[in-house]
Amino acid sequence: MPEILDRDQLTLNHFYRRKVVVYQGKKGYRFSVDSPLLAHFLPTLPDIRALEIGTGSGIVSLLALYKNKFSRIDAIELQPRLAAIARLNVGENGFESKCFIHEGNLDKIYRNFKNYPVVFSNPPFVKAGIGRLSPVEEIRLAKFEVGLTVKRLLERARNILAQEGSLFMILPYNRFNEIISFSRRCGFWNHRVRRVFSFKDRPPDRFLVQLTNYETVSEEIEPLIIFKDKGVYSEEMEKIFAGR
Repeated sequence: MPEILDRDQLTLNHFYRRKVVVYQGKKGYRFSVDSPLLAHFLPTLPDIRALEIGTGSGIVSLLALYKNKFSRIDAIELQPRLAAIARLNVGENGFESKCFIHEGNLDKIYRNFKNYPVVFSNPPFVKAGIGRLSPVEEIRLAKFEVGLTVKRLLERARNILAQEGSLFMILPYNRFNEIISFSRRCGFWNHRVRRVFSFKDRPPDRFLVQLTNYETVSEEIEPLIIFKDKGVYSEEMEKIFAGR
């Protein structure tokens, strides 16, 4: 039975100069700056279909479709309430013919998805056994490796991708060596990496990565700086938020 949403329990956010609207819960999992960063990093391939793993409220897929990056996106979400919010957002933005939300556990349904040239994900990123688990289940499943690990996501994505396909992700930088090493064991090549810094004089805290399932040359893109001063976004971040 479809999840019934109470809009009084949701907040409304706007992106790309109010061209994209995104509802999310007042409580529970709420997206972060990682979402527009990943959407910006995705390639523009308007004639191909893509798959998102762990769509949450659907924000990354919505931003990608607004920018005409793909012809169609199938988006998988484990949690019923988040899947319902994602469907609401798809309708609010008029993408019913381009974005399709599939509710379910990736391990159980991944075989239903084959030959996608692009898969992308902002996955649960806190390594199992590290840190204090959130007491809120919705946050726990979205951010911690309790329902899906990054390593298992890599294995499933390898099965889903087309013969020459790419997986795009954003992850904490402290997991860089671990993830790149495991991706090679899964049959991926590290094609493009972009380190993300909150401030230019501090260590990186995130990285964006494109992994391919075919042999390719590795390239490191110029780092992205989020803030030029405390509370002041960099010029590039302002452009990203504006959809430019």
